[in-house]
Amino acid sequence: MMKTITRLHKAMMVLEYFTSHSWAWSTENMSMLQNHMSPEDKKVFNFDVRQLHWAEYMEDYCLGTKKYVLNEELSGLPAARKHLNKLRNIRYTFNTVLVVLIWRVFIARSQMARNIWYFVVNLCFKFLSYFRASSSMR
Repeated sequence: MMKTITRLHKAMMVLEYFTSHSWAWSTENMSMLQNHMSPEDKKVFNFDVRQLHWAEYMEDYCLGTKKYVLNEELSGLPAARKHLNKLRNIRYTFNTVLVVLIWRVFIARSQMARNIWYFVVNLCFKFLSYFRASSSMR
């Protein structure tokens, strides 16, 4: 536990300046530069953030922070990802069970909810049987 607290404290101290100050950003110069660039320059010096793949960018950002700012090893990442996937699956299972239980209680107490449920299930079965029939005709 002390190792974790020490690492957390170190991370807080390294990032304190950036997290505790207020920043004002202006994009006027960037917009002016982009408007004055030729099409060839725009291809070479592409700095349009709308074209970034944000999920990949954030993953690289976090990995870079972990490796170069916090000086931590990246060898534990596969195990951490496996653990996060396990926790995600547990959360999805728990949420599904919770929704089903709440829905069952709601259906058990309301005739209108029961009728809507039977209608939706019947509609799904008709939809599936239509696709089975149309796929067997080919």
